[in-house]
Amino acid sequence: MGLWRMAARKYDINDFNARVKNIKSPRNNSYYDPDLGMHIPKRVTRDKIKKSNEEPSLMGKMLVSMIVGGLALMFAQVVRIRVFGLTNPSDVVFYLEIFVTFWAMIMLAAVLDRRKLGERLAQIVGVAVMMTAGHNIIWRWPDQMAVIYTEAHVEQVMEATTQHSVVYRGTVYGL
Repeated sequence: MGLWRMAARKYDINDFNARVKNIKSPRNNSYYDPDLGMHIPKRVTRDKIKKSNEEPSLMGKMLVSMIVGGLALMFAQVVRIRVFGLTNPSDVVFYLEIFVTFWAMIMLAAVLDRRKLGERLAQIVGVAVMMTAGHNIIWRWPDQMAVIYTEAHVEQVMEATTQHSVVYRGTVYGL
């Protein structure tokens, strides 16, 4: 006999019905699958199912929440600049931006299910970091940010700040 002949068994409907009967038998906790060559359990305990669903780490949750806060502030800035056309800083503009930021933060947190107290605090930290150092994103990618904001706003930020700096109470501190 040559190599062209392989020992393969042809399966028919009777073999299929026998496998189904073996699987459905109430006496079996598992059944032997001849194709896989192993015993397959019929039921999986809840503990094994819950172990596979591990929660993300605390650091990961906080980082995602900080990013949510930063994105909320970016959204508020885009609304302030593109929709309302407010480019000059003033108290009213600042409070409008804060209001839109917290509204967007609440909406994003609801969508991403980040509504616990620690995650809310991380979102506020994300807003604070974005307020003090968010202009560095404009320095890093000015062409892309000109598409998101406006070219005039990008030029204004680049004139008023320096690269790798922090803005605190209107004063620019270089790092």
